[in-house]
Amino acid sequence: MKLAVWQALRWTATEYFTLENKGVFQLAHGHIAGVIRDTPFSISYEVEITNDWKTEAFTIRAEGADKRELKLQSNLHGEWYDREGNEISALNGCIDIDISLTPFTNSLPVKRLAHLKDGESEVISVIYILLPEFELHKMQQRYTRLNTDSWLYENLESGFSAQLYFDEDGIMNDYPGYLQRRY
Repeated sequence: MKLAVWQALRWTATEYFTLENKGVFQLAHGHIAGVIRDTPFSISYEVEITNDWKTEAFTIRAEGADKRELKLQSNLHGEWYDREGNEISALNGCIDIDISLTPFTNSLPVKRLAHLKDGESEVISVIYILLPEFELHKMQQRYTRLNTDSWLYENLESGFSAQLYFDEDGIMNDYPGYLQRRY
């Protein structure tokens, strides 16, 4: 089992994270608590990941006064379904997810794109989940491998970019100015 603790630098929050190898898949779990945009939150998530780092399913739960849950399942070919099995066609083409309050979901494309050589990049479509609002957006992002432990992340819609740093297992160490690993 891998363990990480991240501290937010621009808002008040801490995340406790684990990644377990379950043999035929991996299970990521995080619990994030804090205050962002004057809103206190306590959110847990689970992400089921294939061994080739595709997102198979995810569940996000808000606890406290504003309880809610989001659960989506993928067919691993870019199609997504809600808990009743209804296809969400607006998300077609997304292999990865990007949960706004956690740095872990940056590991999904980084691990999946590990075959890229230094300087190579790939544009991907992701499901961006803005928390604590639970808003879903399909978004274009570019990941460029800089070397074995750092990648350039670019949001192609907003123009935002950041150099991200990862450990030897592909788990984020530092998202400069935003999140820092404490353990």
